[in-house]
Amino acid sequence: MNQLIALVKECLSIISTATAKDNEISLLINSAINDMERLGIDAKAKMDDDLIRYAIVMYVKGNFGNTDIKEKELCQKSYSFFVSSLASTQEYMRSEK
Repeated sequence: MNQLIALVKECLSIISTATAKDNEISLLINSAINDMERLGIDAKAKMDDDLIRYAIVMYVKGNFGNTDIKEKELCQKSYSFFVSSLASTQEYMRSEK
């Protein structure tokens, strides 16, 4: 999780040693993972996959802080596109046992 927080901070242009927003970032990362899991995407098992990590970054960027609304909307659309793509690929779906 720490590596993912560091990646998200980098993508948000937040210095790695700053910790003031770590709780918000962690909350949004977990929300993205839970959202993908809710849709049947095996995000927890594929945390090292770049497509999963990219979707998480887009989710966070689309919901983080008070940034430019157009940029947030673009990130939200990007997240939705990636999640739809992942959900249509058997490789990323949870296997039902």
